[in-house]
Amino acid sequence: MADVGFEQKLLSHSFKIIDSHAHLGSYSRFHIEQGGIEELIRQMDRIKVEKITISPMIGLQTDAKLANDITHECIKQYPSRVLGMATLNPNREGEVIDELERCFDTLGMTLIKLHPEESKCPMSRKVYEKVYAFAQERSLPILNHDWQSPERLAKLAETYPAVRFVQAHNGGNWDGKREDPYFDLARDHEHIYIDICASPIFYDALEKLVEYVGPKKILFGSDAPFLNLAFEVGKVILSNLSDDDKQLIFADNFLRMIGQE
Repeated sequence: MADVGFEQKLLSHSFKIIDSHAHLGSYSRFHIEQGGIEELIRQMDRIKVEKITISPMIGLQTDAKLANDITHECIKQYPSRVLGMATLNPNREGEVIDELERCFDTLGMTLIKLHPEESKCPMSRKVYEKVYAFAQERSLPILNHDWQSPERLAKLAETYPAVRFVQAHNGGNWDGKREDPYFDLARDHEHIYIDICASPIFYDALEKLVEYVGPKKILFGSDAPFLNLAFEVGKVILSNLSDDDKQLIFADNFLRMIGQE
């Protein structure tokens, strides 16, 4: 890629950007400023982010059904800007399938969001098999923060070949040096992905991640409003990657994963 000036690198409108991992609202553990949908849309307009994929924070700990209702209202309010992640309370096993059906048959969700730590339901529990089976039947992606182990994720990928499995945060937290077996899985399995939303930024780590797993297995996510949307976009724009690789990370990989390429 030809060398360009610093100002040119900052032109986010040169890319189609879709945020594959964001949130909405307040959080119980610390204060968050301006976490509502209107503020997120204003930030997106300023930074030139086309779409954002949300799961309200109340669904992580307290009320998954309310979170899904909130997401649905945001989708209705901004149908061209907002995509939804279905949240679940896996501790209520008898409600899991009914809520998934409601999310994807009525509420217009795009993928499933799991967070076993926040929901206090470890991945070893049988209830998650219902989620995987549902995702397999409908060819859905699942974004998760903990697959229990790389070995378990490898087995899941073999058992549920129609599911796209996303390992949250690993790509963004990587220092570019330590070994991470999840990267091997993303490299070797067509339907395993790594997302890069995280607060750290390590010099040359994103470039090394692209070399390791390939540019088609990495998803852009901001974790907004936990983290700053502009900062997360800047990590990709200011990297020493080709524009083609940046575009794959910013949107094309996610669109391919959800079947909208």
